[in-house]
Amino acid sequence: MGLSFFFLALMTQCKENEMMDYAFDGRIYFFETDTVNSVERIITKENYSFALVNSTLMEDTIKVRVKLMGSTVDYDRQFKAIAIADSSTATEGVHYKILDGVMKAGEYISYLPVVLYRTADTKEKEVSVYLQISETPDLGAGNYELINYRISWADMLMKPKNWPYYFGSYSTNKYRFAIDVLGLTDWPQADRFYDGSGGAYVISELQLFANQLNEAYAAYRKTYGPIYVDDTVPENERVEIYYSAES
Repeated sequence: MGLSFFFLALMTQCKENEMMDYAFDGRIYFFETDTVNSVERIITKENYSFALVNSTLMEDTIKVRVKLMGSTVDYDRQFKAIAIADSSTATEGVHYKILDGVMKAGEYISYLPVVLYRTADTKEKEVSVYLQISETPDLGAGNYELINYRISWADMLMKPKNWPYYFGSYSTNKYRFAIDVLGLTDWPQADRFYDGSGGAYVISELQLFANQLNEAYAAYRKTYGPIYVDDTVPENERVEIYYSAES
């Protein structure tokens, strides 16, 4: 009797494990990354600025990367996300629209498209949507620490996804000056495996950019006067912009 019970329990456990493995194959999570000091890390939020694109562009699509947990299959699978309303300031249908994503057959990586709209109110304030992966018949939510992702946007300058450590602390005035001098709006940092393609920057290049910006600011200041990190603080507390890892 005891032996029969043992084999029954073992078979039940095996079936439960098979069901868990099956479910595990159909899960996804957000997998956006950036690189700081040659260390890649997963990020859970990003900013987008309509101020950096043509003034006639009234909408743009952000594609948030997702990753599959488990095994690939030989057919396409659909996945979705919803907005958590009480954690968002943007209004669905007015400020954004969430589209369905597709995990292609045999692939581990895909993207969730989110359409952002350029609206009059975003000229004066930023709005955000807090996304959460939702269940579909094909794919469910995977790593529960990474099933949420926040997108914030406005029709004014916002901190870019890749603000170099070597530029020091971020401020809108520092960002605007960097755009004017370098003609760049984002600075993705290369990791140690970088092969030279894809528009990333190695540490030495980022440090050279910082030096270039400081030299340009010194020349600018002689003619036009100082630029402050924050114009909104009292005059006696204002600090001039400077590009350095220590600033």
